[in-house]
Amino acid sequence: MRCPKCGYTTFEFEVCPKCEASLESGKGTDIYPVEKGGFWIRLVAFIIDIIVILILSRVAGIAVKLGGVTINLPEERIDYLSETLGYYIVMLLIVFYFTLFTGWDGQTFGKMLLRLRVTRMSGEPIGYGRAFLRYLGYHICFLTVGLGFLMIAVDRNKRGLHDLIAGTCVIKVRTN
Repeated sequence: MRCPKCGYTTFEFEVCPKCEASLESGKGTDIYPVEKGGFWIRLVAFIIDIIVILILSRVAGIAVKLGGVTINLPEERIDYLSETLGYYIVMLLIVFYFTLFTGWDGQTFGKMLLRLRVTRMSGEPIGYGRAFLRYLGYHICFLTVGLGFLMIAVDRNKRGLHDLIAGTCVIKVRTN
């Protein structure tokens, strides 16, 4: 089968392996003419997401202290337990936040406020598996001292390393 977008010949019948265009589903849209979310607007969205996570983690920390988990423990054990549980809750919260919201609708709270959406290169929703892979790509970007994120500023489709890993793109949502 030939891809209608790039002409690549493939034996896959859902998505072109070269340009990820939807071949049969009809769910995709051509995202190439759509305006992409650039580096600065995505950075602001990420900062908003971090603020939301910090607020949620603070609430989780208070819940651990007030939740009865620490009853009948000495004061030094209460601090240690709340810090340890708080750390693990925050780590799970971060994974849950980025994977759930991005996989569900392609938007975290920060992206929703700034009218951005994560999609596949074919324009289809990314799903939870690809959202988790994209989240893991964040860690690789951090390991490259942020160079994976800086790729957004120079790539023609404004894709970072985490986007390339997951086969995603961030587009601006049009308002009607």
